[in-house]
Amino acid sequence: MSIERQLAEAFKRNESALECPPSLDARIMADYGRMTMGKRGDSFMKRKWSWSRAAIIVVVVAILSGFAYAGNKFLFSDSQGRYSIHMQTNEVFSLAPDTLEKARASLKEVQVQLAPGETAVVYLPEMAAQFSGEQPPLGVTNPNYITDLQQWKHVLEESSITESLPDSLLGGTYQFQAGTLNSPLHFLIGLDAMKLQDEMKTEIKKTEGNRPLWRLTAPPVDIPQSYYTSVYRNANGEALYISWGVLKGSSIKLEGITSPDTEYVQLDLNGHKAHYTKNEQSLYGDSNVFQSVMWIEEQEDQTIVYHVESDSASMTKERLIEAATSLQ
Repeated sequence: MSIERQLAEAFKRNESALECPPSLDARIMADYGRMTMGKRGDSFMKRKWSWSRAAIIVVVVAILSGFAYAGNKFLFSDSQGRYSIHMQTNEVFSLAPDTLEKARASLKEVQVQLAPGETAVVYLPEMAAQFSGEQPPLGVTNPNYITDLQQWKHVLEESSITESLPDSLLGGTYQFQAGTLNSPLHFLIGLDAMKLQDEMKTEIKKTEGNRPLWRLTAPPVDIPQSYYTSVYRNANGEALYISWGVLKGSSIKLEGITSPDTEYVQLDLNGHKAHYTKNEQSLYGDSNVFQSVMWIEEQEDQTIVYHVESDSASMTKERLIEAATSLQ
């Protein structure tokens, strides 16, 4: 699981409406009105929903959301414009190697059954067992890629994305391959996520099955932040992902929990404060290693969150930072 970026993202229209529970992954965005748990993280969970919007939005890099746990330790925080993030670590998010590999294989099994552009809510028995049967929302997507560079640039221009889109990165070793709305590693889950997951949980209990279950979901479109991702690959097929998260109007506050083994370094990218993280428990991508450089910029009437990411086990921190710096 990219437990490194497993964050809950709760957005708000006003201060009184915002309650942002901790969770996993950097773009799990949930319009939760209220959520409470039993004492000391017991598996019994009371959920009270007060919807200010007709959507539950879960944007995932790696995927679990909406659970509160004791014993959190501060990792980093940042805030600029309409966007803020507060990240913590907790021992509860350390996955056993066999659980991680089984979950990764199960998600790939579901992904290959999806048509381009489809997203599914997934119930994994191995992950439910990790969280005492109360698996938070989990999903997978099959991105709809645009492989023509000029066509992708046109999409960005029509969306008022004025950022420079390079043909290649790192001295030409990574060439543009495709662009997609949202991300291969981050996606939206619709309002029906919790209901579908509860139904699958009941089905698993009745059949005593141990295979992953999944249901298609229609992601909501009326969200305060839009993501655009460009994918670059080298001769070995290893990928670099550049994402722009454009936020207008509403504010987003992110609070999340990550594995205690997550590596973190605060960076200075040409005068911009940035955050490097590395976690080796990613649910998605070509390996279980997930690295990210993230920073925030406020531009006129919008806030942009930048992500330069890699799912390659051979990518070094220095090279990823070099790629991020080249975009400044």
